[in-house]
Amino acid sequence: MIAPLALKDLREIRRYIAKSSPHDAEAFLKDLTAKIAWIAEVDFTGMPRDHILHGLRAVPFRNRCIYYRSYRDRIVVLRVLHGAQDTDQQRFESS
Repeated sequence: MIAPLALKDLREIRRYIAKSSPHDAEAFLKDLTAKIAWIAEVDFTGMPRDHILHGLRAVPFRNRCIYYRSYRDRIVVLRVLHGAQDTDQQRFESS
């Protein structure tokens, strides 16, 4: 599952990359969604990010970071942020 804020992140990533190359934007999102599917499929634990939000995990992907919570039956992607972006708790509150 992808939370609303993460969907917004994905749209913004696509829009930003598409300014230079629509093809590259589509390819990047395809690779990114494949990485998310892999995380869910293998139940990858990722790096704990409890200092940001309890139960939060993170996996780097190129210059981005996929933030998610893992449950018994699914993962929920909360955000997909650039590595240079601030990751304080407020950025995850609406997820």
